[in-house]
Amino acid sequence: MLERELAAVADAVEGNLVLPGDDDYETARRVWNGVIDRHPIAVLRCASVDDVQAGVTFAREHGVPVAVRGGGHNVAGHGTVEAGIVLDLAALNEMVVDPAAGTVSVGAGATWGQLDEATQRFGLAVPGGMSSRTGVSGLALGGGYGWVRNAFGLSSSSILAAELVTADSSVVVTDGERHPDLLWALRGGGGNVGVVTRFDFRLHRVGPEVYFLLVYHDARHSGATRAMRTFRQFCGKAPYSVSLMARLGVIAEDAGGFPPGSAGVPFVAFAGVFLGDPEEGERLLGPLRRLSSDPLRDESGPVQYVEAQRAFDDEYPEGGRYYWKSTNVVELSDSAIDLITATGASPASRRSSVDVWHIGGAAAQPVDGAFTARPGFLVHPAASWEDAHHDAKNIAWVRGLVTALAPYSDHSRYPNFAGFEEEGDRMLRASYGPNYDRLAAIKDEWDPHNLFHLNQNVLPLVGPFDETAARAR
Repeated sequence: MLERELAAVADAVEGNLVLPGDDDYETARRVWNGVIDRHPIAVLRCASVDDVQAGVTFAREHGVPVAVRGGGHNVAGHGTVEAGIVLDLAALNEMVVDPAAGTVSVGAGATWGQLDEATQRFGLAVPGGMSSRTGVSGLALGGGYGWVRNAFGLSSSSILAAELVTADSSVVVTDGERHPDLLWALRGGGGNVGVVTRFDFRLHRVGPEVYFLLVYHDARHSGATRAMRTFRQFCGKAPYSVSLMARLGVIAEDAGGFPPGSAGVPFVAFAGVFLGDPEEGERLLGPLRRLSSDPLRDESGPVQYVEAQRAFDDEYPEGGRYYWKSTNVVELSDSAIDLITATGASPASRRSSVDVWHIGGAAAQPVDGAFTARPGFLVHPAASWEDAHHDAKNIAWVRGLVTALAPYSDHSRYPNFAGFEEEGDRMLRASYGPNYDRLAAIKDEWDPHNLFHLNQNVLPLVGPFDETAARAR
């Protein structure tokens, strides 16, 4: 099927078109999440913007779905597709840092580890995620929560400009003056309006050394409830210079750094980054660090920012099986804490956790973009397991907590942790709120036939868009 057409693409592009039967096809089709097992008709390893145009043109003209892969870490598997074409952007990873202007230009195939390595030479950073292996593009397009969110906002808030290939294969540059609606849509609106090939980001002063909190406390004997109430109280007064997360789970058999005999013990961990004098960070975060006199594990202290970014890399290995969801909880009430602690103490897999992110400061401020975070707490059950026979119970564990928390939530989600596709348009409307209709109108203008639908998909607008009414909602 389409053999001649694919051969023509292979002859025309600078990069490499990988087809079923090629020696590296199995490697090329795989993504980070082992749950996702799809077989594209081709993987185009793009070496240039021209290659991206060729791939988009092929998909549009022949009516095949197109997936866009940056780092390949999208938990829902949007970076691959069954019986379609994958545009692999990994080779588009060039970076140019301008420390005087406080900006960086970065190719959409770069990872946050690559970007941090380039910018930290100047003590600068773009607000990234919490893993160095995550792709820059996918994280930023979906919002981007990370270690410095409360100080500097989401990754998407720092997007200044972008180059993208649109559904008609045009190359368009958007910034504050050229196509400003496109720029607005890219700030958290997912990959709905085109294939981004380059970003320009605003840089912020970070590090190179930061104070990193990472401490695990025994959660038995009501320890989890006490820990989470302390966390809630602390976050209510925390300065913008600190971004915190609580993590609940049980210690896995092969987890390193814990006392002998700890396997199966429930824990509450606190993790976070403080920007400023490390001594001040130690003083400020001391109440969380010293919650128990003998923590199970304590790796807190001054570290290089790039090391903080790598802290959880090894907990999410390539090929593991993952299912994630999220829900925003405005007030972390005692009853909500009870649900969270009970779920954290009884995961379907000992590799899983319930993460509770504090969202405040700059992260919770309204932005000129499609996605604005909700102030409060993002509850993120993250299932991680190895055996495909255990898929159902792990997925049910994640969904169960999100369902149970519905009375405490505004029903919005963080787009990058949405949880496959089962909630669809209803979830997206709740998450984008009054911005949804404007985003749908921009989608209708730039991709009316929804060519780019393998993402946090917003459908093209049906009917006229009333901006005044949308903003009033």
